[in-house]
Amino acid sequence: MRPVPLLACLLVLAVCRPALAADKKVTFFLDGARLEEEVPAVKGYLEYWLPDSAVVSSLRVKPVATGKVLRVEVVPAERDRRRAREIAKLEERKSELKDRLETLSRQEEIFSAALKSQSGKAPRKSRTNPDPVQSLRDGTAFALGQLEAVYRGQRKCQRAIDDLDRKIAAARKGAALAKVWMTGTKVNVSCLIGDRRWSPGYDFRWSGDNGGELLLHARVPAPEKQVIYLVSNGTVSEDAPAVAVRGEYPVIARYPLTLQSGGRGKQRPISFTFKQIEASLPPGEASAFWEGEYLGSGKFSGGASSELSIGAP
Repeated sequence: MRPVPLLACLLVLAVCRPALAADKKVTFFLDGARLEEEVPAVKGYLEYWLPDSAVVSSLRVKPVATGKVLRVEVVPAERDRRRAREIAKLEERKSELKDRLETLSRQEEIFSAALKSQSGKAPRKSRTNPDPVQSLRDGTAFALGQLEAVYRGQRKCQRAIDDLDRKIAAARKGAALAKVWMTGTKVNVSCLIGDRRWSPGYDFRWSGDNGGELLLHARVPAPEKQVIYLVSNGTVSEDAPAVAVRGEYPVIARYPLTLQSGGRGKQRPISFTFKQIEASLPPGEASAFWEGEYLGSGKFSGGASSELSIGAP
């Protein structure tokens, strides 16, 4: 057997090994989010579209490893000529397809009327029509065939229009285009996103005695593929340490609970008073559980609060 060179094996492993970290991450705060992404440059230049809800003034561009940023130009979406030309071409193609769809609708009306006329005819034999039944069948088959062709054309046109609508929507995305000139091969682009944040949710899980555990959940948008999500228990300005999370409702912290008064009752609301938690907790929706049984939900005031009422208005 012919030996495989060690260098070739290493190259194959390097190519086939999955990436250990994504190049894009989003950190969610209580009042916003920060997007960070590593973007490669080609011959010292790159273009990056900022998301629709991006705070353009928060844009930061930092070289990765070596090199430096020479120049950054931010072009508002409505002033980007190349994008305007692309959208105009898509809109023109969509207009042509809509005209075609209108023509097919007219043809549908014509052949539907012809089919109705054929079905209402009484077969009469004449010198020019020696076999009226066959003539009627041929006319009906022709009208049906034309209608089927019209329906196929309509479906094809509608699919093309729907595809163009998706392309137009995608082309319209983006608040601004960042043009970057640099030395080096890669930069880290970051900006704040105003309409994305995490919201807190709590599980008060009592074990049936005086003990229990408080679970702090982070409700975040649906995860994107190959994007790392992080959650920071604070605001953008506070920039508190963030933890990586997975899923739409992950647990980001756990705290021990000591019950002081309250418990499961037959009538709601059910109130729990517990020893104050030594942590800065934001207000949020809360659910209570007693020995694994769900009791209901309420609002937890957070902060220094040491009480929870379930079922209260």
